[in-house]
Amino acid sequence: MHGSIGTTTNRVTLTAPRGYNPCELAGSLADVRFSDHGPQTQLTAGRHGDQCTPGDLRPRPFDIQVPNDARHVSEDEPPFTLQAPDRQTSRTYFAQGRLKVAIGTLIGPLQQGA
Repeated sequence: MHGSIGTTTNRVTLTAPRGYNPCELAGSLADVRFSDHGPQTQLTAGRHGDQCTPGDLRPRPFDIQVPNDARHVSEDEPPFTLQAPDRQTSRTYFAQGRLKVAIGTLIGPLQQGA
């Protein structure tokens, strides 16, 4: 998917696993890192947009914007942190899927609906 000028936007949707109730979240993803077949790359992601809107983990899309003019690195497992509404409880999760990222990659806020 093409993003704003100079970026490619990847749409990702978080969902609670089948059989689990959606959990409450304090805001969007934090501490997003990237790895490829296990080893972590040196890239981390910045953030854009309002990252503080609380909600639940029903299907919630967010975007990953990757600059087109940078050196791209393949990755297949970005770990990220989600916080509970008390902001004291957080847990690291892992997404899976092939993606190319680069210095300057930005993670957007969780949005409503799929």
